[in-house]
Amino acid sequence: MKISILLPYKENFSPEYPGAVSLFINETTQISKYKKIINIYGSTNYKRKFKLKYTNIKLSKKLIGSISKQYVDKFIEIERMRPSNLIEIHNRPNYLPILEKRLNKRNYTIFFHNDPLSMDGSKTIDERKYLIKKCYRIIFNSNWSKKRFLQGLGDKSINSDKLLIFFQSANKTVLVILKKNIN
Repeated sequence: MKISILLPYKENFSPEYPGAVSLFINETTQISKYKKIINIYGSTNYKRKFKLKYTNIKLSKKLIGSISKQYVDKFIEIERMRPSNLIEIHNRPNYLPILEKRLNKRNYTIFFHNDPLSMDGSKTIDERKYLIKKCYRIIFNSNWSKKRFLQGLGDKSINSDKLLIFFQSANKTVLVILKKNIN
């Protein structure tokens, strides 16, 4: 089994100016029992990366075309050479239709770190129904984001086993250091 985690385009998977998603993935992957079979994919210009299996997707600036689409296309090329069983997409539900159409026999999980109704690919009721149908799991960082996702979907989706909440929290060591610095 192999798990691929696809970061949002422009997310810095680096100790230098990391994004919130990168911090979360770094912390959870470090303690995961699946750590050895996880590969993280992203695109950053920073040389230092977190010490996990990470593949940097290099992009070229084009005058015409979407950099985000180029990012997903390059991930698909890599994924075809090194197929995984599960692809975990963070904060980019609009990536799913492209991946699902071009990659066969994969399970998909989407993780929402922000308001699902503000993201391309999950704004409409039909888009969210599609996500429920195609994803193995949809994970939210709070009850609020799950509630937003369910808005307008009706009672049938509310109790779906596919919808989970993983609360994000800070590392205890970091909290102790912060507390010492505050005092």
